[in-house]
Amino acid sequence: MQIKHNLLDIEGTTAPITFVHEILFPYAKKHIHSFLKNYQFSEEKWKEIQIEYQKDFFSNDPSFIQKFMVENSNDQIPKELSINMVSLYFEYLIEKDRKFGPLKEVQGKIWKEGYESHEIKSTVYEDVPKFLKQSIQEGKQNHVYSSGSVEAQVLIYQYSVLGDLREYFTSYFDTAVGGKREKESYLRIANTLSALPSEIRFFTDIVEEADAASVAGMQVVILNRPGNLPQKPHSFPIWDHF
Repeated sequence: MQIKHNLLDIEGTTAPITFVHEILFPYAKKHIHSFLKNYQFSEEKWKEIQIEYQKDFFSNDPSFIQKFMVENSNDQIPKELSINMVSLYFEYLIEKDRKFGPLKEVQGKIWKEGYESHEIKSTVYEDVPKFLKQSIQEGKQNHVYSSGSVEAQVLIYQYSVLGDLREYFTSYFDTAVGGKREKESYLRIANTLSALPSEIRFFTDIVEEADAASVAGMQVVILNRPGNLPQKPHSFPIWDHF
């Protein structure tokens, strides 16, 4: 089946893992408290945050206990999250690299301020623009699927050290379509693109994501970039670069 669409992960695929973990995450953590002072969550988002907090409250995770005990002089962790404590909880989620929608949304807005103030410039692998341009010349469309919010995805390509790369992408998907290790997520993306799964080639650095996309019927390539985490044995094609 002819490939008509490229679906690309970001972290460890088109951008180094170090950029995300050493630049973006620390920046969000540094600014999370000041940003949330004047931020209003929708009622739906606040319920989602409370549900997630309850899971952690009953998890007995030592790092969760330590994080909140330090901030509570009465030596008791609150059973319900207050608006005044949400920044502390989000800081905990950042440390855990939790793929949580409301957190990703807030991070995207914080990063937007950082990009626009020129405090942040994104690092994208040098072989990416040529690959994207060549794909378009071959009649393929390029799309992004990442756990970061769509807003955060756009910013990475808009403010890259290689220039504004947004012209090379047709659409962006985040975990609103589902988790990246779930077959159904890839089927939803194919449906949105009005394409057969077999007409889509998914690029990632994580075998479990590759497995889910493959089961959905997509073709898959694993990227082995410098600094990527070792993966369990698999039969997918491995590329060191585009």
